[in-house]
Amino acid sequence: MYFINPFKGLRPTKENASSVTIASTDHLTEDMKKDLLKKNPWNYLNVFNEENKKKSKEKFELMKEKSILIKDKNLSFYFYRISKENFKQVGIVGTAELTAYDNLHIRGHEEIFFERSQKRMKQMDNLNAQIGPIYAVHPDNKALNDLVEKELVNSPIYSFEGMDKSKHEMWVINDEKKVLKICDLFNSINRIYIADGHHRMDALLKLSKFKQHQNPNHTGEEAYNYFMIAIFPTSQARILDYNRLIKDLYGYSPKDFIKEIKKKFKVEKQNSSFKPKKSQIFGMYLEKQWYSLELKEKPHQNLFHIINLDINLLHYYLLEPTLGIGDPRYDNRIDFLAGFHGLEGIEKKVDSREAEVGFALFPTQIENVISFADKRLNMPPKSTWFDPKPLDGIVAYDFE
Repeated sequence: MYFINPFKGLRPTKENASSVTIASTDHLTEDMKKDLLKKNPWNYLNVFNEENKKKSKEKFELMKEKSILIKDKNLSFYFYRISKENFKQVGIVGTAELTAYDNLHIRGHEEIFFERSQKRMKQMDNLNAQIGPIYAVHPDNKALNDLVEKELVNSPIYSFEGMDKSKHEMWVINDEKKVLKICDLFNSINRIYIADGHHRMDALLKLSKFKQHQNPNHTGEEAYNYFMIAIFPTSQARILDYNRLIKDLYGYSPKDFIKEIKKKFKVEKQNSSFKPKKSQIFGMYLEKQWYSLELKEKPHQNLFHIINLDINLLHYYLLEPTLGIGDPRYDNRIDFLAGFHGLEGIEKKVDSREAEVGFALFPTQIENVISFADKRLNMPPKSTWFDPKPLDGIVAYDFE
């Protein structure tokens, strides 16, 4: 039995790939979405129609009928290279059994928002397909890396720039000997870590159980017992900061707020925007002014699960006691801003009064991700922003 398996991917034709695929919706403003829908009627954004499930399903089926999407005839792995600026990562898209998550061959590290998971589950159930892969990382393996590199000398089936400004290239690997070799190599690795896609993972687990209950002849071999996963070497993973925005100062005036946080932090005004260069240092933007914040004391050692995790330190030492922020999964006074928006993204939100104060954080490190996953601990939601990410729709996995 193999840990990671090939599958018959459902994917766009070469001429439709760039117009069908979609970046994470966190990259898209409402204006960008409207423009995308207007220019590309076959874009998957039309399929992700939450208001009308029937139209969403019909659009998806029509894309298959008109051969906008074609299912591969052979079991395949898909080598996927993403390039952005001077950064490149090459991963392998395949499928894994959902039981691999239960038995810890595949490990997560982040808490989820229940409503978002439910939305994902309903979407996949309606389409009977998984459009975007779980994004994961594996410990570096030279034999696997060498195998991948040998294939990259060939021409890719896709090569285009996505709306996220990344270059996306894909190779189809369906030679039986190569496929089996990839399966064997993943068996030797035996441990994979989810980077992005915890909501999809939770949704897939729930959907599989739902389909099992609906199927009196369930065998465990059905397509819904598997899920699509894109796996990249750990050394090629890049994590950006994931910053925090707070909508009000919890009754404090700006002056009193700064006075209060000075009890636990060393607060210094900055002449320009401030991006933390190391852990346990924070940037704060308040009333058009940047500050640096540094904890005066080392974190309490009994809080073993928050040591070296800046997001938790900020929460336990400032957001919760001073600003009254509770569980970030349910508190509507906190918002999150991915690092690709830059510090100017924080400034824009605060200057427009969408938030009263913004905090810039040092990025969570990949070592933290692996450590939490191995200890079976969860980070708060929105702890990591891996960038760049696989596109939705460059290859899909249907449950038929």
